[in-house]
Amino acid sequence: MKLGMFMMPLHPPEKDRTECFEEDIELVVHADELGFTDVWVGQHHSAAWEPIPANDMFIAHMLPLTKNIRFGPGVVIVPHHHPVNVAVRIAYLDHLARGRLNCGFGQSGVPTDWELFDLPDPRTQGLMTLEGIDMVLKLWQAEAPFDFKGDFWRIRIENPNPEVALGPMLKPYQKPHPPIAMSVVKGTSMGARTAGERGYIPVSTNVVPAATVAQHWQTYCAGAEGAGRPNPDRSIWGVSRSIFVGESKKEAWDFAVNSTFGRSWDYMIKIVKAANLLDIMKMHPDMPDDEVTPEYVLKNICIIGDVAECVRQLEDLWDVTGGFGTLLMIAHDWDDKARWMQSMMLLADEVIPALPSV
Repeated sequence: MKLGMFMMPLHPPEKDRTECFEEDIELVVHADELGFTDVWVGQHHSAAWEPIPANDMFIAHMLPLTKNIRFGPGVVIVPHHHPVNVAVRIAYLDHLARGRLNCGFGQSGVPTDWELFDLPDPRTQGLMTLEGIDMVLKLWQAEAPFDFKGDFWRIRIENPNPEVALGPMLKPYQKPHPPIAMSVVKGTSMGARTAGERGYIPVSTNVVPAATVAQHWQTYCAGAEGAGRPNPDRSIWGVSRSIFVGESKKEAWDFAVNSTFGRSWDYMIKIVKAANLLDIMKMHPDMPDDEVTPEYVLKNICIIGDVAECVRQLEDLWDVTGGFGTLLMIAHDWDDKARWMQSMMLLADEVIPALPSV
C-alpha cells in the first residue's frame, strides 16, 4: 500500500495564520523525507479551520523544497473559477513541477463560500463542475479558432492572429494532461460515478464510515461499467483517514481526545451539518443527529492507537472496502510537533509495511 496525505489543512481559527502556513510547509517536507508518495492540498475561501485559499500557490512554493512527492490540488473547486483560468494555471503548474502533478476537481461544501461566489444550489454546482472539467479538457487540446458553448460558460477565440502568435494557449507538461482525480463524499456520489465513467482517480473523504467508503468503489465501478470500462484497477483509489499513531493505545487516545485533533471534529461535524450532509457521517441511517459527536467520530471513523492497533483498524477498513491503493493521512494541526512527527514516522515505517497491497 502507498502512503499519501490529504491536507485541508486543519488549524484552529485562533492560531496565527503565518505560523499555520509555515507548519504546513514543514509537514509536507517531512512527508517527502518519509517517502509519502503524494499530497493533495485543499482550497477554501471562508473557512478559518481550513485557511489555504490558493492551493496552486502553495504547491508552487513546495515544489523546490521537495524531491519526490507528487502534488495535487485537492481540489480545484470548479464553480469558484473560470475554466480558462483553471486550464492555464494548472498547465503552468505542471510545467513548474515537470510533471510531478496530479489534478483534483470537485465542488465546495462550505455554505459561506457558496454565498461568497453567489453560487446556485449544490446540484447545480455539480453540473457546473462537470461542465467546467469538460471545458478545461477541451482547452488543453484546442487550437484557435474555437467556440465552446455550455450552459454556464461560453469560451472562444474566434480571431487568432498567427502573425504575432495571438491565440495559442499553454498546454500541460504531461500529455495529454496531468492525472485527474475527483473527490468522493456521498455513497452514491455523482463524482464517483463520473470518475468511474472517465477513468479518473477516486479520492474518498475521511468523514464517512467504512461501509460508505466501500459504497464509493461500488458507485465508481458502476460508472466504469456503464462506460464500457469493466473491472477498474483498485490501485488507483485513494482513501482518506484521520490517523494518530502513538507509543501505546492509552497515549494515543489521551492525545486524540485532548488535542486539536479531537477538537477539529467539532468543527467538521458542524460544517457537514451546515451543508445538510450530516447523514453521511452516520453508521446507520436512523441514527439521531445528536449522537454524531466528536467522540463518536474518533471511535468509529478515525484510526487511533499504537502500531498494532492501527494496523488492525486499517486491516478492518481493507476488509470492508475490498482494498485500495493509497492511504491518505489527513493533515492535522501540529499542536505537538514532536508527537506528530513520531506518529508520521510510525505510520510510514511500521504501519504501512504491515498492510496488504492490491
